[in-house]
Amino acid sequence: MKKILQILLFLTGIPVSLMAQDIQLTQFYAQPIYLNPAFAGDNVCSRFSLTYRNQWRGLGEAYITKMAAFDHAFTRANMGVGVLFAQDEAGAGGLRTTVINPVVSYEARIDKFTAVRFGLQPGITMKSININRLIFGDQIYRGGGVATVEQVPQTRTYFDMGAGAIFSKYNYWVGVSAFHLNMPNESMYGSLFGRLPVKYSIHAGAKFDLNPDERDENLKRYITPVFHYRGQKKFDQVDIGFYYTKSFFTLGAWYRGIPGLKAYQPGYANHDAIALVFGMQAKKIRIGYSYDNTLSDLVGISKGAHEV
Repeated sequence: MKKILQILLFLTGIPVSLMAQDIQLTQFYAQPIYLNPAFAGDNVCSRFSLTYRNQWRGLGEAYITKMAAFDHAFTRANMGVGVLFAQDEAGAGGLRTTVINPVVSYEARIDKFTAVRFGLQPGITMKSININRLIFGDQIYRGGGVATVEQVPQTRTYFDMGAGAIFSKYNYWVGVSAFHLNMPNESMYGSLFGRLPVKYSIHAGAKFDLNPDERDENLKRYITPVFHYRGQKKFDQVDIGFYYTKSFFTLGAWYRGIPGLKAYQPGYANHDAIALVFGMQAKKIRIGYSYDNTLSDLVGISKGAHEV
């Protein structure tokens, strides 16, 4: 009976084309040039960032993401440069996405406290799949333990372009970014239906000093409300939340979803997750951990998502 169920699950799960989601991060401000290339060099000093995310581990090999980024400011030229590397693995078939994105930005100052930044992110994306981790119909038909006769392409490489802009004034900022501007074809078969739709993002925030008269930095307290909207084709979502910072400690909370405003099908409430973020800072090193608790129908099954 178990073998019959496995075969039925396989047959009902055969895709017309191989599809994958863009990498999603809960701590997106910990990888700012992935959120918006205009952030490259905004820290004045050099910055190096690492991210590891394990999403929906209750479903087996769901999504595992590793990301590294470096950016540096050339203040005299009002420019920033950087590079981002990312690798994402999805599903039992080992669908792997590898991203290499150089980044360049330029800052135009309006006055001492106001600036506009622009960024470009041309890059290369490589998709691959481990055919040895897949089972095809002809293998089942022939009793298993044999190689498939299916001719399946295992790699695909394409050029991808992103861009963004940020307006900042004092401790307020708003940014927009767009990716897959050239709508690259990610299909391993070269199918016309494999073109990536443009992904766009709007993000904003403000940092408020809760005790402005306090001079001891160890006693300073800040709260930073933030907002992030992103969409791709007919799908979209909103992250809204805050960070509370005191001395070396940061606590954050997020809600992700668009309830009441948009449902993709009847009865779908469009709740995704609630996330908690904990962070610490020592001199020039910041470490953050977040956990996403799923609110959709996968609650109790997915086991959420861990991100460091």
